[in-house]
Amino acid sequence: MKEKDLIELGFQRSEDQTPEMTGFYRTYYYYTLYLGNDTFDRFCLISNASYEAEENNWNVIIFDYETFVFKDRYQLEKLINVLRHNEDKK
Repeated sequence: MKEKDLIELGFQRSEDQTPEMTGFYRTYYYYTLYLGNDTFDRFCLISNASYEAEENNWNVIIFDYETFVFKDRYQLEKLINVLRHNEDKK
């Protein structure tokens, strides 16, 4: 998947994560997409880090569930559409 795909799907770019902030030796960023209306109970999709994407392209996981990895835009878009369709419209 390309960075452009994440942006087109509505993902938001994080601020740069600097070595001073993270203790990691290089600066990187990632993308997130939150689904759901409840601030404390939202579904989060998160990308890999930019330095990882340089080598292996972008992919997305369900936050805290690394078993589910989406490498294909079409599959990810289908998941997002299903989740958005089923959001509780309070």
